[in-house]
Amino acid sequence: MPSNALPPDRRIRRRGEFQRVFDAGRRVHGRHLTIIAAPATGTDSRLGIVASKKLGGAVVRNRAKRLIREMFRTNTGPGPATDLVVIPKPSAIIVQSVEVVRDYCATLKRLSKP
Repeated sequence: MPSNALPPDRRIRRRGEFQRVFDAGRRVHGRHLTIIAAPATGTDSRLGIVASKKLGGAVVRNRAKRLIREMFRTNTGPGPATDLVVIPKPSAIIVQSVEVVRDYCATLKRLSKP
């Protein structure tokens, strides 16, 4: 049975990679999350998640990260190879996951507009 996990080459993991996206990326705010996007250095889109303690305890942060990884895995990105850093807001935990997915897709659409 194939794994649904996000492979390591599709994740942003190092501080320098996050910093590059923060410095060179374009920031778009959604209702339940903020997305920062920059052109990727490789051929595939990659995802990084910043879930601070302002979001909640470890259980809450991990739930938010799982939800975001699943959204990234199942929904197409804003275009060709892009590095995305997603910052969930506290409201992302309160509302149903369908609403967060809708906000994620709408924010990506706004991101792809010039």
